[in-house]
This record gives sequence, structure tokens and C-alpha cells, in this order.
Amino acid sequence: MGAAAIATNFAVRVSCEGRTVSLDSGQTLVVGRGLDCDLVITDALASRRHAQLELNGSQLTVSDLGSSNGTFLDGAKITGPMTVGPGSTLRIGGAAGPEVRFESAPARAMVRTPQALAGHSEREPAPTAASAAGVSLPAHPQARVASQPLPTRPKKQRVALPSAPSNTGVVFDRYSLPSGPMEQRAPINRSGHATVTGSVPQVLPVDSGPAGSHGGAITIGRGLENQIVVDDLLASRQHARLVPARGGYDVQDLGSRNGTYVNGQRITGAHLGEGDLLAVGHSRFTVRHGQLVASVDEGDVNFVANHLSFTLPDGKKLLDDVSFALEGSSLLAIIGPSGAGKSTMLKALIGSQPATEGEVYYDGRDLYQNFQDLRHRIGVVPQDDVVHRQLTVQQALRFAAELRFPDDLPKELREQRVDEVMAELGLTEHAHTRVDKLSGGQRKRTSVALELLTQPSLLFLDEPTSGLDPGLDKQVMQTLRQLADGGRTVGVITHSVANLNVCDKVLLLAPGGKVAYFGPPNEMLSFFGKDDFADIFTSVVADPNGAQRHFKESPLEDEQVEGPLSAPRREPPPLEKPPRQQSIPSQLSTLARRHVRVILADRGYSVFMLVLPIALALVAMLVPGDFGLKQQPPIGRSPGDVHFHTTEPLQLLVFLIIGAVFMGTAATIRELVGERAIYQREKAVGLSPQAYLAGKLTIFGVLNLLQSILMVGLVSIRKPMPDSAILLGSPMLEIIVACWLTAFAAASLGLLLSSVVKTSEQAMPALVISIMAQLALCGGLFPVNGRLGLEQVSWLTPARWGYAGSAATTDVRNILASQTDPLWKHSAGVFILEIAMLLVLAAVYAAVTQWRLSRKVVD
Repeated sequence: MGAAAIATNFAVRVSCEGRTVSLDSGQTLVVGRGLDCDLVITDALASRRHAQLELNGSQLTVSDLGSSNGTFLDGAKITGPMTVGPGSTLRIGGAAGPEVRFESAPARAMVRTPQALAGHSEREPAPTAASAAGVSLPAHPQARVASQPLPTRPKKQRVALPSAPSNTGVVFDRYSLPSGPMEQRAPINRSGHATVTGSVPQVLPVDSGPAGSHGGAITIGRGLENQIVVDDLLASRQHARLVPARGGYDVQDLGSRNGTYVNGQRITGAHLGEGDLLAVGHSRFTVRHGQLVASVDEGDVNFVANHLSFTLPDGKKLLDDVSFALEGSSLLAIIGPSGAGKSTMLKALIGSQPATEGEVYYDGRDLYQNFQDLRHRIGVVPQDDVVHRQLTVQQALRFAAELRFPDDLPKELREQRVDEVMAELGLTEHAHTRVDKLSGGQRKRTSVALELLTQPSLLFLDEPTSGLDPGLDKQVMQTLRQLADGGRTVGVITHSVANLNVCDKVLLLAPGGKVAYFGPPNEMLSFFGKDDFADIFTSVVADPNGAQRHFKESPLEDEQVEGPLSAPRREPPPLEKPPRQQSIPSQLSTLARRHVRVILADRGYSVFMLVLPIALALVAMLVPGDFGLKQQPPIGRSPGDVHFHTTEPLQLLVFLIIGAVFMGTAATIRELVGERAIYQREKAVGLSPQAYLAGKLTIFGVLNLLQSILMVGLVSIRKPMPDSAILLGSPMLEIIVACWLTAFAAASLGLLLSSVVKTSEQAMPALVISIMAQLALCGGLFPVNGRLGLEQVSWLTPARWGYAGSAATTDVRNILASQTDPLWKHSAGVFILEIAMLLVLAAVYAAVTQWRLSRKVVD
């Protein structure tokens, strides 16, 4: 058609949320939240592709594109194409949603050339870097690590390893880079945003001079209000700001949840100079010859272990000079007999326990030196299922998504990512099935799904087939094969050798962490000259040093490993706490809602929590007597004969307070030990121990309140409450408060005990000991006041203060003249002290529990 296509028909300016685009006769315009839309709307009510506008002559029609919340014309939801007339009001997502406005525009010539690209949809062809920048940009060493894409290659082609170190980081010369410029011009949509897409480096339309194309400051983030938009759920809405300075940019983190990283280190402010690497989520930015170049880590990365050794302080070696190299999209099986160092190997590869010697390289970057940044690219599935079995698959994944993604991410996008992961792993048809109803293989896929939410490039699994039958073992290994083929590097520790044929490489460790074999699985038997894998295991256990020497002297070692580079060892930076994707209040909300769902989903537990206060109330009603906690008339004819009918009040309060202690402790004694594997994994991806514990205490506090109301209320039907209140105006209310806070403090104590015990089986003896000790120390069975040592120990128990508070309200000292315990005085000051002490004990127990949860390893 030549240089231009001319249109002289009617035109309309369409605007929403401050953005305006032109629509000419004969054209269509798509409105929505997606970056590929012609008019992008950031409001959460908008769907990714929400509505379409079409202009024919002077007639404008609107059609809904199957949006979630609908398109509304003049207040009515449209179901088919509708004509937009003069004065019509068009809104997105609801009758009060964002308004789309129209304004007539003069006819204009539409010129479609590369120079006009910035004003049109990103669907137009983008120019190459040569036409855009007019220069050929040579690769800077560090920039190559960040930005150069690796040419595609046959799956089984050998990986050549690095031969020389670089002073800016390790650069792997595995591939011959194409000559000439490799960068593309980043696409710009009609709303004027530069978008970062794909692993091919893109030159962004910004300059590093003092007069940048956006007046100096440039913002990067997920939100469409930024100059550079990254379509990444790990990025915050406004993630970082770049200000041109000194041939590069001054970088400022804008309070992002996942952090901003320069050269692998998390920063709040830093300078991005020539060749430096800036990471925002999966996106990578570097400055090359004054231009900002961007690319996306899409997962197909190479992974190298370089002379890894791990030596204990006493000199014992758990890993001994382990080296191997993996291509991207590979599946590695790590096998070996018990005690061969497989778990130590896993910790060294993921960076949670760095090797004492050697390096691990992620796509040419030292994992230990860049761990703060690269930890987001690594997913780990422990041997234990890390999902609440009482939840459905969809519920478990949605709660996990809330914890792992920034709290400013719209709910719709989180749920969309959950649906994508379920579809990828074949879990869609099981979305509404409880996890405890799934097969072993399906449960393991659910655990894998938790890690895939954040799109890791590396995925490691510890014994995923343990305890599964041969059929499920095969299903899990085939699933891992599919994950690797989908663009991830997958490593699996396994004892099963039945399905090694689906792997690309096998690493066999002999006792002492020695490499006995690394190579294709189909060559393993012939390498050892054995007929089955059991004989191989027997031989390497019998002579691990000989097995290591046999591999090092074989041609296979040169072919598969080729002597990885021994770079000078540098101490890795200290590990910082993983960044939280949500604020602590947001995490608290998520955890509390998940906990409620778990409780309600476990019908047996829910029924037990409901029946428990009823049963305790019925038992309390068995106390003989008719006066309950009321004052009782004396009998006898003279002062010396004055005494009272029974010790009914003391006995009744024992049942109420010890019942409250039992309710609180029984509810929490198994809580932390039962979720230990789940907590450890969630903590590794940013879960706050404070939010985790506060979520538990919040829900159990509410539960204990309801149980206390039910228990005391039922008892009051048969046993009268005290005659007068001390502080709250109602004696029954004061008894309820005393029982509630006693149960809450006991719940806090139960969480502490749960953090101490090793297994759920050990929790029950701890429960019995705790209840019996508090029964003895409460003061209701025998006096503890004035008994040196015993009284001081009793102050550390909720039962002592709860019993004293309820006894003060009951005015036991007046009922039973023989009782002189000062904590039972019918006084507002004494009652306040006892309530305060219950809160103090709850806080102390919680503080110690949080300390244990915050430790690197909870024993």
C-alpha cells in the first residue's frame, strides 16, 4: 500500500480513567484490563478483555466480550450489540463502574509507519534495535548474564561448561552468540506503556540522560499507571522508580513486597550503572551503552553445581566434590543409598544450607551470591504434604496464593493463576475435592501446585513418591517430566528406580556424598556392569571411594561434566528473612480465614469443640447442692455452731475453671506440631511468624469465648450464679470473663507445648500433665496460699488466676469463713489483678512460642 493508508471518515475519541484513544470509521476498539487492549482500564471491575466498540460511519456500537461483571449502557446491563447514542452513558463492570466517554473528532489521516507505532496497538509490528537505535550494541559481560537469550538446541546436546572466571560474575561461554544486535524495541500499546515481555532482550523507549523520555523519573510495576509495565504477579503495583543519573539510573524501591534487587542484593536505593543487573520479579533490566534493556526470566535456565563439598565442624564430609551441569528444561533424579548425603545435597542446591566449598550457578549467576534475588525462582516440595488436608484443592491453592502474592494484587488475578496451575497439573476436575479424599499422587500434585503458583524456574522435590504404589509412582514421575518439558529445570530426590527412564540425567551418590555416576539413565547399568539397580547400590555402599574413583577416571566424567570452573570462593552474603508478599495485617486476615475454613471442614473436630462445653457443663451440674455460687444461710443456734451446708461453691468453680483450661489446651495442643511441615515451607516464602501465631490466637480466642458462654450459660440453668458483681455489673458476665480468659491463656500455653513436642503422639501426654498440674495448683482442691515454692509455681498457671477471679466474684471468703486466700477477696482491685495476670500469662506463652517459631528450625 506504500507508506501510508489514508482514512477520511468519521472519528471518535474514546476516553476512560484519563486515557484517550481514537476510533475511526470501520475500526474496532477493545476495552479491558489486559495490556493488549486498545484502551486499558485499571479498575478491578474490568475483565481482561471486557467490551468492544465498533464505529461504522457515524454509528457506534458496543458489545460485551463475556466479561465477569458486565457492561452497562444507560444503567442497564447489555446482552448483545447496542448502539451508543448521543448522551448515552457507558460504564464498565457495574452501574457505578468506570465511565467510558465519547467525543467527536475531525476526520484524520491514519498513517501506519514505524514512526507512528508509539500511538497504536502493540499488535503492530515492532522495529528491530537496528532501526530503532541505529547502533549495534555489543554484549557487556554482566549484561549477557542478564539479557542474552540462549539459542535453542537439541534436547540431548552436551552442555559445555565455563572455562574462565569473570570479574563481574561468572559468565558461561557455552554458546556462540549470534552476531549483530539482538535487542528488540519494547512494545508500546495505545495507552503509552512500555511492556516487558519474553526472554529476548528489548530496548525500552527511555533514555539515561537528564531529560528522559518521561521527564526524568520512570516507574516500574504491575499497574498500568507505570511507564514500564511488567506483567508479573510477583511485582507490586508500583514497584520501583528509576531516575536518570550519571549514565545510568538511580533506583529506588517503592515499598514493594518482593523487593527490588541490584546485582543480586535487595536494595532500598542504589545506582544502576553500565552492565549492572536490576531484577523486579521475573523481569531483568540492565544498562547497555546508555540504553535500558529488559528481558524476562521465563524459566528455561541452565543449572550447574561446581565442586560442591560440605564439611561438618568435626571434619566429617557429607558432600565430597560434587559437580554436574544441567540444560534448561531438564529432569534430574538424585538417587543413592541411605546416608549418601541426598538431603544435604538438596539444601546446598537450593541455597538454604550453602556448601562449605564450591558454587552453584543459576543461568551463569552464583546462586549463593545472588540468593536474595534468585530464591524467588526456586520452588521446593518437601517430602511431607504441605497443604491442609481438610481444605479442597481450590481452597488450599487460593489461600496459598494470598500469602505468596503481593496484597495489592486483585483477587481475580490470583484466582486466575490458581486455575492455570490446576489446569497444568490436571487438578481442575478435583478442584472441589478435599485434599484428604485425593489419591497419593493427586495430593503430591497439589503440593507441587503450591510451588508453581509463583512460576519458579527451578523445582526440587524431596522423595515425592515415598509411600506410593508403583502406579502412582509412575504418574508422579510423568508429571515431573511434563513440568520439565514445560520450561523448568526439575530435580527430584528419590529411592525409587522404576521410572528413571523419564529423566534426562541421573546423579548417583555413594555414602559420604561422593559422585558414583552422572549421566543418562539408560547407560547406568552398563557403566557398572550390573543387571539391576539393587546390585549397583550394593557395590557403591561396599566401596564408596572406589565408586567415586571409577567415575572420575571414566570417559563419562569428561563427557558429562568436563571439569566445571573453580572460581575463587567468596563468602555469600548473610541470608535475610524472605520478604513478605503481604503486610502482617493482610497475612493475619488470610491465615485467620483459612483457619476457620479448616476448622469447619473438619466435622469431627467441629463437633468435638461444640460438644465439649456442653459435656463439661453437665458434669459441673453433678456437684451436690442447690445454692450454686449464691450466698448460703448458716445453720446452728449459736455463733460457735455457725457453719455452712457444703463446699459447693469451691467444687463448682473447680469444674468450671479446669473445664476452661481443658477447652483451651485441648484445642491447641496439636495445632503447631500437626502443621509443622506446612509452616516451615510457608515461612521460607515469606510467612510472618507473628501473623501465623496471631491468626491462631485470634480464632481460638473467639472459639474459647463462645465455649465459655455456652458452658457457664448451661450451668446457670441448674446452679445459680453469685449474688453480686464486682466490676462488670453482672456476676454471670464476670464468671464468663474469668472462664474465657483462663481458656485463652490455656490455649496460648497449648500452642507453646505444641511447638515443643516432636510428634502429635507426644501431645496427649503433655495435655494430661498440664491439666493435672493446674488442677492441683488452682487452689480449689487444697490451699496453695502461703506454701513457699508451691504458691510461686502456681502463679505461672492460668488455673490459679482464673480460679481466684471467679472465687472473688463469688465472694467465697464470705461464704466459707475458713478461706483466707487474699486473691479471693471480693474487691474490684483484686479482680482486675487476676484478669490482668491471665492476659500477661497468655502474652508470655505467646512470646516464647513466637521465639520458637522464628528460629531457623523448629525442633
